[in-house]
Amino acid sequence: MKLPLLFTDELRGFYKSKLMLILWIGLPIIALLFRFAQTTSTGQDIPFTVISTIVISSLAGTLSSVMLAVSIINEKNRNVYTLFLIRPLKRRELLLAKFLSVYICVTIASLLAVFVGMTTDYITTGMLSTKLIDNTAQSLVTSLSMLAVSCAAGVLIGVASPSVMVGAILVIYGGNQISVIPLMPTILNITYATLFTTTTTLLTCSLLLIAAIGLFERKQF
Repeated sequence: MKLPLLFTDELRGFYKSKLMLILWIGLPIIALLFRFAQTTSTGQDIPFTVISTIVISSLAGTLSSVMLAVSIINEKNRNVYTLFLIRPLKRRELLLAKFLSVYICVTIASLLAVFVGMTTDYITTGMLSTKLIDNTAQSLVTSLSMLAVSCAAGVLIGVASPSVMVGAILVIYGGNQISVIPLMPTILNITYATLFTTTTTLLTCSLLLIAAIGLFERKQF
């Protein structure tokens, strides 16, 4: 069983889960509620698309990280990997399949929320300016980068944690802080922030996944 087959199997399992359904439907709804609250309480004309990306990076990142950590911890506790590892299968393929499947599912939810945001901006303003589209693209890159780091952190936490409770605590108090790393180039107003964000994300995800794979390779099942 190779990575593509594992990935397909994990993807099928995650997109059928109730939590993923909540993300795909609930995330755009929550973003709309943020838009309504922002308009009625402050009166500021902040593009809704920007609000969408903020909601995506905070809520979806935490949920995806928890989903990965809990999935790995539960499978360890049920000795699921014992059955997998008696086959000619590399351990890293198990983790990479989970990482990719969850990230793709959450990315779909993110794109749905951003699409709702752009549609709402078009309905309320009657147009989508070039500046708004550029800001949306940059915000989306940052948001998806934060999601990638959150997923990678979730994999590492899932491998390292002995229980679901410990994993959830580490995600909330550790994974969320790590996921802010891709946002630093934008906060620091660095030139070519998108390029720096992408580079930082690739490096951070690689380090987290390498650490997770190394730890997973040393575990006895």
